Amino acid sequence: MLRFFKKKSRPKATQENGNKLLTRKEKADRKEAHELALLTAKAAKEEAAVKVRQVRDSSSKTLTDKTEESIENNGTGKIFKDILSGKFLTSDGITSHIPYLLFVTSLFLVYISLGYKFENIEREKKRTERALEEVTSEYKTLRSELESRLQQSRVESATADLGLQQPKSPPTLLKLDAK
Repeated sequence: MLRFFKKKSRPKATQENGNKLLTRKEKADRKEAHELALLTAKAAKEEAAVKVRQVRDSSSKTLTDKTEESIENNGTGKIFKDILSGKFLTSDGITSHIPYLLFVTSLFLVYISLGYKFENIEREKKRTERALEEVTSEYKTLRSELESRLQQSRVESATADLGLQQPKSPPTLLKLDAK
């Protein structure tokens, strides 16, 4: 039973790859080749990164050069560039137009305030229309109740409680002699 717990002895072979045992010189050569491959790969990566940076820089420079040229050739592009950079505020022409700009700004403010005022007027108008509808419906209800109370049959029943009766003959007119 102790046989199962014993370690099986394996032949010791200090080998990195393969079935054959390498000599010290072969191990050193293999290690040197591996290190040389790593250095070459690292140098290739760095060289590729430098090339990529150069391509990016040249393409971004050409794009910015092209956009600047198109802006200079295009009048609207120059205007937008001046507006975004703020150069138009420092020019001599703008200082002469300050009163006009203030006038236009005041017109915008008046326009906005009138919009708010008319919205409030519309709200008040709607409230008044709702109140008018309520009063009109109340008036119609009261008028129908009054008309139902003034019907002849209801007046007769109300006067019968007081002991009054409706006359059977029409009323007679008295004539005055005006002599």
